[in-house]
Amino acid sequence: MSELAVIEKRILLSAERAYQLSRLAHAKAVSEDKLVEKALDILFSVTNLLDEQSERQSWSVISENSLRRVWDNEQDAAYDNWRQLYGVPAR
Repeated sequence: MSELAVIEKRILLSAERAYQLSRLAHAKAVSEDKLVEKALDILFSVTNLLDEQSERQSWSVISENSLRRVWDNEQDAAYDNWRQLYGVPAR
């Protein structure tokens, strides 16, 4: 098992946030460091999810424009009347 590198980072909190963090750590019987680490894991997961959604939306916009160019043309318009083209009666 590989060793986990630990880096000390100083973070400034308001007195109220520090008190809440201390109470929560005590109530959950974990260290404040573990709570902060878990909160950061959640924050990074949400951020990654939002980034993925944004990326998907970007790809959708790009592909939509490309498909519009391919499908919205006179040659493709002939297939819009496929029933007439292939002799399929309307229901």
